[in-house]
Amino acid sequence: MIKARVNPNSGWHWVYYWAIALIGAGALCFQLYVGVEQTEKRFDQKIQTLSEGVRGSFYDMERHLKESYNFLLLHYGQNPQLTELVHPQNRQALYDFLKPEYDAMRQLQPNLFVMHFIDPNNVTILRMHRPEFAGDDLTEVRPIVAAVNQSRKQASGFETGRNGFAYRITSPLFDADKHYLGVLEFGVRPEYFIHRLNHQFAIKSQVLVKSEKLQPLEHKATYPIVGDYSVVYTDPIFNHLPVDENKVSQLIHRHDRTYLVVTGVHLGSFDGEPVAKFQMLEDITNFYQTHLRNLWGQIILGGSALLVFLVLLYLILRSYSRRLVATLDEIDVLQHKNKVIKHASEVDELTKAYNRRYFNKQLYWLIQQLDRREPVSILFYDIDHFKKINDTHGHLVGDEILKGLTRFVRNHIRSDDDLIRWGGEEFAVILRKVGLREAVEKAEALRLGVEQITWTHDIKFTISISVVQLHAQHTPKDVQGQLDKLLYQAKQSGRNRVEH
Repeated sequence: MIKARVNPNSGWHWVYYWAIALIGAGALCFQLYVGVEQTEKRFDQKIQTLSEGVRGSFYDMERHLKESYNFLLLHYGQNPQLTELVHPQNRQALYDFLKPEYDAMRQLQPNLFVMHFIDPNNVTILRMHRPEFAGDDLTEVRPIVAAVNQSRKQASGFETGRNGFAYRITSPLFDADKHYLGVLEFGVRPEYFIHRLNHQFAIKSQVLVKSEKLQPLEHKATYPIVGDYSVVYTDPIFNHLPVDENKVSQLIHRHDRTYLVVTGVHLGSFDGEPVAKFQMLEDITNFYQTHLRNLWGQIILGGSALLVFLVLLYLILRSYSRRLVATLDEIDVLQHKNKVIKHASEVDELTKAYNRRYFNKQLYWLIQQLDRREPVSILFYDIDHFKKINDTHGHLVGDEILKGLTRFVRNHIRSDDDLIRWGGEEFAVILRKVGLREAVEKAEALRLGVEQITWTHDIKFTISISVVQLHAQHTPKDVQGQLDKLLYQAKQSGRNRVEH
């Protein structure tokens, strides 16, 4: 502070004041500058996270779609009634056999576009979606079919056929005696991804396909052209926005709205060649306006602090900065230790799955936070006749079965799904953002997969599963009661079943 003994008439007290003021002002201006820069950096990181999240959602859908149809392909390959009919002479019988099941699949998944049987010479046996067209050679127009027939290994990717552009899962088909029958292909329209993105995240989409890749179409349509691409699907909002095709992601401001446009999602063919682009748009106006308010609030607050606490704030920050850093370091160490202890208390020692304590806590939290736009479902299952396995082979073998089943289930659920060992041979799976129908499909796939595996010591077993979708009016006790009741029904109905 300026001491009183300084002669006020000399003018030197003003020199001291302004010297201190300039130092304090410089420090606060620097801090304000750093704060604004950090805010902008956090905003950029948030935009990057949103962009990666949009792309990640798309690729997760692609992966989930492939997994779903892989289970279906496995089912058909193990069905001798079907494999006996895979021959041009049995085309009508094959169609009649599959028609009810195909109609049911189309009802569950309206964007299922292709179910196609092809012989080892790339000649169509049957198109379930166009049964009147058969016997055509696909060698030149469908590279993925020729590649699978040659390698006898599954391939997937986007490809144009004679009837349309689709994401195709093309798999070799063998009978029970491992005789090669040809190819079974499923194809889903791009609208599958478009509708799911829009339903789950309110994301608008546009699909652009390389114009040269549309040549195999028998019925040519006129599409808008953007460079080397044809726009085969677009949301009307894209017609009013100046999208820069050279940017992976971009912000576009128009009519008081702010949009995040992600253009860097490329759709590849089975061999990785880019054949199309998926452009996605999300309205982030509220997020952007919040960012601007925060930014201006920070600037105004910093300016006010500069005027009111010109010297004092600088000195306080200078004095306590090192102490604050040391304290934060100690807090970080304690938080890390707490996380380690908490994790150990919520994990089953044998299987490394989560335990019942974790399940009860998550169940309570999920019910409290339940959002109708993001459903949550729970699978509850146990091993049928597990006591017989323990009695016959011993508890050590029983433990290996539990660990092996845990690995199998974990490999067939998403990374953000939770696998819990409830106790003994009873397990639960928490499926986030999954409704009842999709959860039942997943349960059926797991049940079928377990049934078809020969486990350690040549043991085969089955599982019974109950499925419940959470609702806001549920209590944890309600959910557990429903899961137990449905599992009991599965046991009483013969086991190796899914009840929901």
